[in-house]
Amino acid sequence: MGKIESVINWFQIRKGKVTYSMTNRYGPNSYDCSSAVYYALMQGGFVAEGTFPGNTESLYQLEGKLLTPISRGEVRRGDIFVAGIKGNSSGSNGHTGVFLSNQTIIHCTGGRGIVETQASGWIGGPPVYFYRLKGSEDNEGTSKPKKGETTMQCFYQIKGNPGIYYFDGKNLTGLNDMDELNILNQIYKANNDNDMPRIITDGAWFKRLVDMAKRPVNNV
Repeated sequence: MGKIESVINWFQIRKGKVTYSMTNRYGPNSYDCSSAVYYALMQGGFVAEGTFPGNTESLYQLEGKLLTPISRGEVRRGDIFVAGIKGNSSGSNGHTGVFLSNQTIIHCTGGRGIVETQASGWIGGPPVYFYRLKGSEDNEGTSKPKKGETTMQCFYQIKGNPGIYYFDGKNLTGLNDMDELNILNQIYKANNDNDMPRIITDGAWFKRLVDMAKRPVNNV
């Protein structure tokens, strides 16, 4: 039986201490995204010690064996993501890492090494595939994502105005064209299995949203 927390701990103890390299990817001072996942899986007991640290393509080949496909909404701590087109995800065409929660990941990134980030904007793809590790001792007891963890991202449009804004939960950004909307929607859909919500309302509501976004956060 493998241990999810051991997989995560492998990443945590190297966070901010190693660099990213596709050439020198076998550690101990540098890894790429997929070799880091393989070494973490070895640490967790999911693959045998000494297993060759493959790439995103070899991770895809574990689908149905070690990796059980799940939806984006089912994702929880310890689940794996693999991004990139199956059959063409090697090198910089793909990405992989481990979820710390439904909305956060830990992964080895170019330029930053092993870091914790939000999943949105960092996960890669599309397409992105989500997996649960088979044979885990601790994942069965992990709670499913809570309703409150859902993101507040949406597209916003004022009635009678052709302009469209992107709201990320904190800030409003005006979109220059439909290409920007489509790209943001593709990323959102890859992470959430559905299109980003679009809200159309009046100008007064928009002003309230702008005011709220600028409001300082009170200490609690």
